[in-house]
Amino acid sequence: MQFVHFCKIEHGSSNQTAATVTKSVTINEDLSWSVNVHGHKLIAGKCNALCCVKDKITTKAALSRLVHQIDSLSVCSGNPDSHFLELADARKGIFHSPSKNMVAFIDSFFPVMFEDEMYSRTLRCNECELLVTNNRCDTCKQYRCTLRALHSQWLRQQKKTANHASISSHTNFRYLKTPERQQRIRRLRNEIVNKRKEVERLKSYVNVATEQHGIYIEEALEKDIKQIMEEKSNEIRKTYQADSFQCIFWNQQLELLKLKDKRQIRWHPMIIRWCLSLKLLSSASYHALRSSNLVILPSERTLRDYTNIVKAKTGFSTGIDAQLCHEANIDSIPDHEKYVCLVFDEVKIKEDLVFDKHSLELVGFVQIGDINTHLSKFESCSMPQKTPVAPQLATHMLSFMVSGIMTDLQFPYVSFPCSTISGDQLYSMVWGCIRRLETCGFKVLAVTCDGASSNRTFMKLHQSGDNLTYKTINPYANEDRPLFFISDPSHLIKTVRNCWANSYGHSYTRKLKINGQDISWQHLVDLYKAHRGPDCATLGLSILPKLKWEHIELNSYSKMRVDLAAQVLSTTVAEAFAYENSPHTKETERFVRIFDKFFDLMNTRNTKEFVLKRKPNLAPYINNPETEERLKWLQDVFLPYLDEWEAYAHAQEHLSSAEQIKLCLSRNIAGASHNSPCIH
Repeated sequence: MQFVHFCKIEHGSSNQTAATVTKSVTINEDLSWSVNVHGHKLIAGKCNALCCVKDKITTKAALSRLVHQIDSLSVCSGNPDSHFLELADARKGIFHSPSKNMVAFIDSFFPVMFEDEMYSRTLRCNECELLVTNNRCDTCKQYRCTLRALHSQWLRQQKKTANHASISSHTNFRYLKTPERQQRIRRLRNEIVNKRKEVERLKSYVNVATEQHGIYIEEALEKDIKQIMEEKSNEIRKTYQADSFQCIFWNQQLELLKLKDKRQIRWHPMIIRWCLSLKLLSSASYHALRSSNLVILPSERTLRDYTNIVKAKTGFSTGIDAQLCHEANIDSIPDHEKYVCLVFDEVKIKEDLVFDKHSLELVGFVQIGDINTHLSKFESCSMPQKTPVAPQLATHMLSFMVSGIMTDLQFPYVSFPCSTISGDQLYSMVWGCIRRLETCGFKVLAVTCDGASSNRTFMKLHQSGDNLTYKTINPYANEDRPLFFISDPSHLIKTVRNCWANSYGHSYTRKLKINGQDISWQHLVDLYKAHRGPDCATLGLSILPKLKWEHIELNSYSKMRVDLAAQVLSTTVAEAFAYENSPHTKETERFVRIFDKFFDLMNTRNTKEFVLKRKPNLAPYINNPETEERLKWLQDVFLPYLDEWEAYAHAQEHLSSAEQIKLCLSRNIAGASHNSPCIH
């Protein structure tokens, strides 16, 4: 004899369920015993109802007591609540812990009884005791609290998804998941069809009402309306002042009624300003109001003449210089308000040609200034070519903006259509802007740009010796005033984040590594899934409160957002890595801390932000630069960290030069960080 098997066979329902073995007891050859309940093996050590039974059955009386005890015990009902089962179905019938272990599952082996009601399915914990003296084991009771919290969270997510998919939702399509996007598009199509039917119904109703009850206005009635307006003009003049908008509007409409040709009207400037404000608020609304013929308003062509006072064109313009001086009030402001910063950057545009009927020119070709254009033509003519070089279409727009340092002046100054820009071409453009601004009376103190290779080449053209270039002499300044070169920290922090995102993630173009440890984007992904992921059972407070899926899964739009980059490279993320205390993420934690502090030091904007955010690194620089600890940190810690990283990459002699470059950050970041005036 090898074993003895006792089974209990039950019928869930005489009409629906066949005979099923619900409980079974097995006595093995070594006299040990085991129990199966509803197809699941019972662990004797975890079942409180059978904890007093010995490990081996040595007598018939002990066997009889064991079988009788198991037969008398009830099967744990689990959590058969319908809303919990609905949540479980949404999770494909299984609940996982953050470590991917199964916590609970749907048990549909045999119906269970709970409070005199039969349930065909129940939600059972993985550590369920199975046999109990009452209805439910302690493990399933404790897990009900977690189920309630998970169900509440799931309902909030469902409501949020429904709101996103609703027609009135303002959430952008790019942030919606594919099912949400398809659901909203389907609802919008149905809404459009219903609205069209409603419009047709109202049109037919208006037509019928007009035919039955409409009154045709004859010429005599129109004269009566004019006469009534003329008679009421005296009351209007008594009620409102002559220079008020109400009086001017009344007189203008009365004058229009008297004219046979409405094109002869000369509009009052106040009416023009009012119509311009309406059109700028909503062009469609202005068009609808003018088309209704309730009031007579200027045409959109007339308004366009008033908006285009200065003709828009590429390159420098004396009209733009005059407008800038007028807006800044350059003749009356004190000297300290004349300090400005010249900011420039490239913007992607669509390649196309447009015919200008006023100048009879095709607009859309590359125009990078007279000097650069002539040099490019001379270079193309000097090269031996069989076919002539065709004019190149512009793919980018290089825009320059004047930003006040001590004022809130923000003025788009000049734009150049371009395709690719080199450092020597930038030289003439930048110094051309500085010369014209200094001539107008402004004091250009700095030039700000991103860390693109052409911009760094432009800065190196002012290099003297082997020293790093962060300033140069301003030859157009009346006094001895230098011109500083500043790499925009916002572009730097985005570039750093993008390099990290491409390290073992996204495009896989980087393999960041220092001191033998990887700085991998997968570290952040694992951290997010453990504390903020969809399968995470942790609710309430989180150590990553601001981190969302858009921080992790980047697209072409989110890569350009500075706030997402700053929130990823933050002290909060570094502290989360420290909390996990994994030996594989030490260098990633150090990397995040260093660049978070660097961005804070470069991002000081006012005198109170450091108090509100409780970040001392955002405090203004009021101490002596020689004793300022934060500036010393930039020189003694930050720059040596970049140099150490680059030296480690070059020390890997077993790798090719291309593979060595992938180990460290982009050269744009290193070069732009060294070109910061704050560090020097």
